[in-house]
Amino acid sequence: MYALTETPKRRITAEDIYRFKLVSDPQISPDGTRVAYVVTSIDEETNGYLASIYVTALDGSTTIQLTTAKARDTSPRWSPDGTHIAFQSNRSEKNQVWLTRVTGGEPWKLTDFEEGVSGFSWSPDGSSLAVVTKATDEKSNGEESEEEKSDVKHITAMRYKSDDEGFLDMKMRNIWIVPAFGGEPKQLTRSDIHDDDPVWSPTGDRIAFVTNRTDKRHMNSASEIWVVTVGSGAEQPIFAGDEASFSAPSWSPDGSRLAAVGHREAEAGGAPDDDIYIYSFSDQSETIITGEFNRSASDSAMSDMYQGGETRPLWSPDGSSILFRASDSGGTYIHRVGTEGGPVTRLAEGRFRIAGLSQSPDGSKLAYVKATATSPGELFVSDSDGQNERQLTNVNEEFLSEIALSDPEPFWVDAPDGTPIQGWILKPPGFREGVKYPMILQIHGGPHGMYAEAFMHEFQLMAARGYVVVYCNPRGSSGYGEAFTRASHLCWGEADMPDLMAAVDHVLSLGFVDEQRMGVTGGSYGGYMTLWVIGHTDRFKAAVTQRCVSNLYSFYGTSDIGWHFFDYEFGGPPWSETERYLKYSPITYVEHMTTPLLIVHSERDFRCPIEQGEQVFISLKRLGREVEFVRFPDENHNLSRTGKPKHRIERLEHILRWFDTHL
Repeated sequence: MYALTETPKRRITAEDIYRFKLVSDPQISPDGTRVAYVVTSIDEETNGYLASIYVTALDGSTTIQLTTAKARDTSPRWSPDGTHIAFQSNRSEKNQVWLTRVTGGEPWKLTDFEEGVSGFSWSPDGSSLAVVTKATDEKSNGEESEEEKSDVKHITAMRYKSDDEGFLDMKMRNIWIVPAFGGEPKQLTRSDIHDDDPVWSPTGDRIAFVTNRTDKRHMNSASEIWVVTVGSGAEQPIFAGDEASFSAPSWSPDGSRLAAVGHREAEAGGAPDDDIYIYSFSDQSETIITGEFNRSASDSAMSDMYQGGETRPLWSPDGSSILFRASDSGGTYIHRVGTEGGPVTRLAEGRFRIAGLSQSPDGSKLAYVKATATSPGELFVSDSDGQNERQLTNVNEEFLSEIALSDPEPFWVDAPDGTPIQGWILKPPGFREGVKYPMILQIHGGPHGMYAEAFMHEFQLMAARGYVVVYCNPRGSSGYGEAFTRASHLCWGEADMPDLMAAVDHVLSLGFVDEQRMGVTGGSYGGYMTLWVIGHTDRFKAAVTQRCVSNLYSFYGTSDIGWHFFDYEFGGPPWSETERYLKYSPITYVEHMTTPLLIVHSERDFRCPIEQGEQVFISLKRLGREVEFVRFPDENHNLSRTGKPKHRIERLEHILRWFDTHL
């Protein structure tokens, strides 16, 4: 590598992950004057993540840090009278619900479930909370002692592992009613499948929740919305059926209607657009109010510096419209649609991602986290129409003022068939005209994700090391209409490689990239595409495949989602679509892979199991090719986003070492 150009500010490093603070989950108070939110930091001492809850006045006049424990305090939710905030915390090891007075003081633990808590919501009168836990009030007779318990896994269910939880304990999440200020919790639902995301009706007599009550619930991937009556426990299906794929239930202000986000192609994964549906209890009718929008009513953007928040549709106080977030052409924006349907209106344009949204009870104010390619996100407030925007936090200001960041340059290029493809160029800080730079092509996962105007530490780090970083959204990506997203169906690699190469050729035509020093990398589906690319061209001089898919046939039975995800993506199981599975498996083309390859994989990755990387490594070693394998213990599929900080840094260092050596 040549000497880097000097810049007025220092270049970003891998270790800078300890400097970022991530704002998330804004929640406006019942009186509309304050907003609670979470600030997450990455802690070097504990090699983990810490999160605290803050409260800021909407006029920006005051800010208090409400929780200070060395723990992860998340999901702040105001009591209906605004005097308390409930939140989840791991300060007692397993997540429990804690309460604190908004005026300050020491929080106290509200729940003490042995199995922990995964979600909750306040009743409208503030007397109790609906809590999600795997606990049960059914006592077991003759339960085995710890000494008698076996560590042997006896598996009878098809869904027995997940990338999030590892091997499942087969205990199901159910909804409990927990008194807020004293009293015994009572179990409300008793299902043999998970019940999640409870939301109380405004009248307080019913709770909507996400579940799967279909007859084939242990085999399919349906996600239904049901309603349970609090007093009797009687349950009613709302958005239901084998093909239902719904989430984020949201009651209308008068409780007469229920909105949800989803579609009716459950087995098609992320290919169909999510729409906003409304169910009317009066006539038991179901209406799609975003049917003409041609964008998914969800946030498809990707970032390695991000904490999620609630995605629930937000009703206007009079019930006439709904606010929601949707991704479009590299941005995620706030949109409004009438509850009777009609045109969808975007509140503001620009190069940003809205990551979290809250509305004041009177509908006059919005609070949201706004991220850009040069900021991981800060808290903003605006009027209900998106006007009079004000920034309320500057948690990253001091750190970002020290480092030289690159602002991506958007571009559009026509694919060989004339389809417009959007991409970005991230140049090194101190970029000089007339210099030929090495280039790294980044390919996103999914395949139905979307690169966006969002902060990517990894990309900025590569640029800081002197690389031009190129990334784009080829066919299969979200954010460009449903037909575009579905275009990779039955033809992974074939559909999108021409788009990727069109983006590369466009950047080469600009004259500042050395064609002899190009690298390619990506994770998950991007790892698949990295292998596909080097199996079909030798244009790249180095490659890094991360958490890859290499053999579609074995992936079907080893991934936690393979058996239902691939039934759609490849038209059926491998024994009936053998030719297609082999045709689109990168391992089929391993003899053509001559590009030096680094394989990065997590040993506890159940989404793209490590055997996918092992097959490539052994095959290339057997062929005498240049290949290395880096395995991360005790990490899952999300190493690059939520892994142990030290492992995240080591991963970045291995990737840069490989490119520095070969480019």
